[in-house]
Amino acid sequence: MMVRQSRSEKTRMHGLRAIAPSLRTTITLWLVAVALGILLARTPLDTLALMAGAALALILALVHPVLAVGMAALSVPVQELITLPGGLSVTQMTVLLALGGWLFHTLARAEQRMLPTDLLLLWGGVLFALLLSASVTPYSRTEALRETARWMVAAGVWMAAASTITRRWHIIYLLACLLIAPAVCAGIGIVQFATGDGPPTFRIAPDLPYVRAYGTIGQPNSFAGYLNMAWPLALALAMVTANSARQSGVRRCLAATGRWMLVVVVWGVVGVLLTALMMSFSRGAWIGAAIGVTGMALSLGRRALPALLGLVAVGVAVVLLAIVGALPEALMTRLASVWQSVAWFDAAAVTVTPENFAVVERMAHLQAGWEMFRSAPLFGVGPGNYSVAYPEFAVGGWYASRGHAHNYYLHMAAETGIIGIVAYLALLGGVIRQALRALRRTTDPILYGATVGGCGIIAAVAGHNLFENLHVLNFGIQLAVVWAVIGAIAHCTEDIQSQCAIS
Repeated sequence: MMVRQSRSEKTRMHGLRAIAPSLRTTITLWLVAVALGILLARTPLDTLALMAGAALALILALVHPVLAVGMAALSVPVQELITLPGGLSVTQMTVLLALGGWLFHTLARAEQRMLPTDLLLLWGGVLFALLLSASVTPYSRTEALRETARWMVAAGVWMAAASTITRRWHIIYLLACLLIAPAVCAGIGIVQFATGDGPPTFRIAPDLPYVRAYGTIGQPNSFAGYLNMAWPLALALAMVTANSARQSGVRRCLAATGRWMLVVVVWGVVGVLLTALMMSFSRGAWIGAAIGVTGMALSLGRRALPALLGLVAVGVAVVLLAIVGALPEALMTRLASVWQSVAWFDAAAVTVTPENFAVVERMAHLQAGWEMFRSAPLFGVGPGNYSVAYPEFAVGGWYASRGHAHNYYLHMAAETGIIGIVAYLALLGGVIRQALRALRRTTDPILYGATVGGCGIIAAVAGHNLFENLHVLNFGIQLAVVWAVIGAIAHCTEDIQSQCAIS
């Protein structure tokens, strides 16, 4: 009897010992939960949102670097609006996450593509030219290294995207990111134009309440340049999705309805982007957009004939409306001044009036850039040093620099010399060659549309760069992602079609 009681007692004591750690663990967890609850309750909502967003971004970057690359593209319009702890911008944080996620996946030997050697070498050539010019500049090396760092960021984003796009959904996701951010920014610009919410200097006419749209970018010309990096892609995808929905017919009513809803959304994005582009009243952007349409038409070949005839008809209609005076006076004045933006003259020999002020100022910066190039034709005055060197090369009384030469090719030559401009043009040529390869190889409608849109973006940016510097404000991230998507289509089309690597 005593033995049985002893065994029962031992069993009961063993059970108590087993319950005790569990109870201690439960109490500890409850105490931690209460402490976290108190901490969260005392934390401001904006800080909580920031912490939650940072945690989500980190998780997505670890899941796949392509997700972080998309976030970097989404962050471009808000880079100046939100400052994170430590002085980081949202764009800087997302770029760090993208590069960190890429490094993590590379070390983990995750599935990824080899970077195209030819384009990698061309990126290296641009960075080498920038560093070489920065090392010999007689002006600010700090500004030179800062400008070089901007190009390094763009190159890093391109490498992270180009080596990790291994699935079809990666491309679809990045296409969405490349359109969502510009569309939201364009919507803000439309509201600004309609409500007249902007500085007095942005008014399109003294007697009108409207202002030039500038979105979250801050300057109408740069804002329009950002839109030129998106609307060709939206237009090409809109045409592809409309054609796909039309071919689907009435079978599978639910699927057809979903396709048409997508068509409406994408065409809506096209309308918002092009409307905001017009409301920017940026002459250089309008010319760039016309060149972008030409680039898309050349990429389509004979299939673009109906679209070209339609554009010619629109152009003729605009000219006729201008002749009969049916267009708004502010728009007619802006269109009439386009020729002045491309004509060359001596800014020092022109009498400045309120009407020609902007045109003469532009020419003064062009002449200053040319003189910089003449003074240092091999290495230039140093990347990022246009404004630093400007007072020495100012024309007439134009001593205040606007930051660039109003022509990126001349600007690049002035800052980095022959070596820099040749390296940049070689990189641009490599991107065009890659786009042509993608056009020849892809048969997937969405990917083909993305390639046509990419060709339009390349052409629009190349044309707009004749009047502006679009390699600012981290716009290089948007361009780098576009180039990476085109490269993935060019080099992985066989895998897409066989559903082996990209699906």
